[in-house]
Amino acid sequence: MRLRRALPWTLAWLLLAALGAAALILDRRQTLQAAFDLDTRILHRVLSQRMEQQEAVLNAVTALAAQGVTDATLAGYVQALTRPYPQITGVQLCLPAGTCRTLLAPPAGLPDLPDAPGGGPRLLWPPAGPQYALTREGVRVWVDAGRLLPARDRPATPIRVTLDRPAAAGGARLVTFGAPPGPAALALRAAKTLGTALQPFPIRFERTYGAGALPWAALLVWWTLTGLLLAALARLWSARREAARALDDERARAQGIVQASTDGIVLTDPDGRVVHANPAAHGILGSLALGEHLPGRAAFQATLSQAPLDTGAFWQATEARALPAGTALHRDGHAVLVEGSLAPLRGPHGRLLGRVLTVREVGPLQQRMLAQLDEGERRVREHETMLAHAGRLSTLGEMSAGLAHELNQPLTALLSYGQAARRLLDDEDPDLPRAGQALDGMLAQARRAADIIARLRTLVRREPVRRQRVDLPQAVQNVLTLCRADLTALDVTVQATLPPGAAVHADPVQVEQIVLNLIRNALDAMHGTPPGERRLTLTLRPEGPDWQLTVQDTGPGLDDAARAALFQPFQTTKSGGLGLGLTLSQTLAQGLGGHLSGGAPPAGETRGAAFTLTLPAWTAPDPEGAPTP
Repeated sequence: MRLRRALPWTLAWLLLAALGAAALILDRRQTLQAAFDLDTRILHRVLSQRMEQQEAVLNAVTALAAQGVTDATLAGYVQALTRPYPQITGVQLCLPAGTCRTLLAPPAGLPDLPDAPGGGPRLLWPPAGPQYALTREGVRVWVDAGRLLPARDRPATPIRVTLDRPAAAGGARLVTFGAPPGPAALALRAAKTLGTALQPFPIRFERTYGAGALPWAALLVWWTLTGLLLAALARLWSARREAARALDDERARAQGIVQASTDGIVLTDPDGRVVHANPAAHGILGSLALGEHLPGRAAFQATLSQAPLDTGAFWQATEARALPAGTALHRDGHAVLVEGSLAPLRGPHGRLLGRVLTVREVGPLQQRMLAQLDEGERRVREHETMLAHAGRLSTLGEMSAGLAHELNQPLTALLSYGQAARRLLDDEDPDLPRAGQALDGMLAQARRAADIIARLRTLVRREPVRRQRVDLPQAVQNVLTLCRADLTALDVTVQATLPPGAAVHADPVQVEQIVLNLIRNALDAMHGTPPGERRLTLTLRPEGPDWQLTVQDTGPGLDDAARAALFQPFQTTKSGGLGLGLTLSQTLAQGLGGHLSGGAPPAGETRGAAFTLTLPAWTAPDPEGAPTP
């Protein structure tokens, strides 16, 4: 996939690199061509001047010969005339009889050519070699073409120059200057004709360049820059495509969220015409057509006088605006309660693009919320009942030794009374009155044991909460009876102020559980108090429509940190404690319509702690069965 995405960019880079390379090579070729053309023009002009100089010497010698000067004088003139022109190697004067006298000759001599009569200027060609002769009226001027272009007159660039014989002379190669060309990456050629009428020699120029003449540095820079540029463009293009794909995905997700929302969502243009509506909006507002005027379709009306609705201002709002509480939507001839809001949709520079209406029916929602709240409260009450039952079992487990001792006392008394009654009845003269007293004692101890077991069963039994009249002093006495063994073992003095008739509206089991937890905490706190100073004070007094029970001990008390976290779960100062007793007791008290407070030392004392349980007083129902306030 990545190779497939990279292939177009690679091809584009190759094409761009090739076009740039072609342009750079063409520019270099044009530069080299311009330099080559300049060199060829210079060489052509130099050779043309050489030809003109040779013809000038021919004309001068011809004129001197026509004046009839002696050969010695003519030879002197020839020496002077040819000295600047090294390509002129010989001069001959030929008579009509066919004999030629040599006025100037090279050491190797001159070729022997027959003279053709005639006075016009022309060229004479030996069978081979670079020499040729210009002749006119019997005067011959020999030229060595190999000396026409000495090395000092050649350009610095290695140009190969080839001079050919004219076509009338066969067109064979006359002379070549420069080394033969080697392997070339670029070859430049030009062909011209020397510009004299007597010596119209074809001349060819050739220059070759190796691979080093190509602009490799520029090509490398171009290829690198184009590669980097296209790589950056590819990365930008890929990032743009990814951004566009992400934007499309985001739009699809947003569209899916809008379509899946259970709230009705309607998008309108600035004039209130429907642009889009999700399925929930069709269900709440009815079937909406695109372009339909929404304010005329959604008939909102306020039902509460304290929350009026100005529909005109609502639909023209330029800021987000919510429907007031109690708004009704008239639909299909009846009204349904709804809630929602209208918010403007703005584009760049704050331009208003339209508005978004969100609306939901609150009737079914309220019913579901109430049902869920009822179910949650039921579960909370059930969990509180289970936790309270577990707390009672835990407390009774901690009191098992004391309860066993408390039950052992009436059982031991039962055994003693039974044995005494048996002895009295087995005598020959039974003492019936005393035996009756023993039986009465047995009955009293049995009732005492049954009372203890009944209280234990009441605490252990898991029953639903029952709000009824509870005799609070009796409930305290029941708890003291259960704790009698622990009170005796710790040598705790109990001071109870419990006025009779103090009744509260509560659940008896939960009340006894709260009191039991407070007394047990007080006994645990006084373990470190010296014997004789351990005192448990229980005070019951009215407080407005409530009764307040204060449980006070003479333990070490609580510091500020412990008091701050007193009623928080899992906060305890007892080793091995769970820290749930006071939390559960406070929860039970609040569930009964009261509250639990305290923890600070009693007024006027520096140690100890006091906890106050407040419960609503019992109020007798009126004759019709409704409770009085």
